[in-house]
Amino acid sequence: MSTQLLLDLNKRYTNHLQKKPLLTKSLTLIFFALLNEQLASFFAGDIQCLKLSDNINIYHTLTSRVPLMGVFAGLINAPFTHYGYQLIQKLVPAPLTTRKKILQILLSTGIITPIFCAFFVSWIGIINNLKLLLNQLKSNSENTTLKLKLINFFKLIGKIVKNSLFTNFIRVSSTSVITSPIFMLLAQKFVIPEAWSVFFAFCYFIVGTYNNTKVKLNQKRAKEEEEKSEEKDKDTVKQE
Repeated sequence: MSTQLLLDLNKRYTNHLQKKPLLTKSLTLIFFALLNEQLASFFAGDIQCLKLSDNINIYHTLTSRVPLMGVFAGLINAPFTHYGYQLIQKLVPAPLTTRKKILQILLSTGIITPIFCAFFVSWIGIINNLKLLLNQLKSNSENTTLKLKLINFFKLIGKIVKNSLFTNFIRVSSTSVITSPIFMLLAQKFVIPEAWSVFFAFCYFIVGTYNNTKVKLNQKRAKEEEEKSEEKDKDTVKQE
């Protein structure tokens, strides 16, 4: 019964993927993005507490980062990968010979992967500096017009994106360049062309959850060490 249910769900999903490919991919990628952030927070022990009353506490892994990653997945990642892989399939159509497969891998690794990494790194940089951007918009200066505020706002975004790319692009893209050919080989062999972007999203969901968990664990350790260092400094001051 459960096997039949899975087969029916898979058939429905495939039908939706063929009838409304971009919408289906967007919703799928949003789901993966939201789940990625939740699982990484859970595995890293990054649990938030919502206190409703003295006796009622609700523990959760929701942060402001979660919906913003969903926005990236639905509005940037999904359209880019949908049309990107569609273009590759048109430039190098089936049937796929060994030469064509290699060409698809080179196009994916050399064009799609670096551009996606640039989008991703830029978005993460904007999220990490969201408070700074909001403060820029809220700044109340008598001599500052709305036009000037917007100009300064977009200049700040440009600066954040530039710094993020300079700091993180090589590290992120180097990992993706290694994994991308492997994922492409698997897609060429086992996945229908319409589902490529979904397949890649799933693969990067697995890799991304692992990397995100590592980052959160490192941040947690760094924070704990910083707190211990502050406590030691306080004890030293008291003893003096």
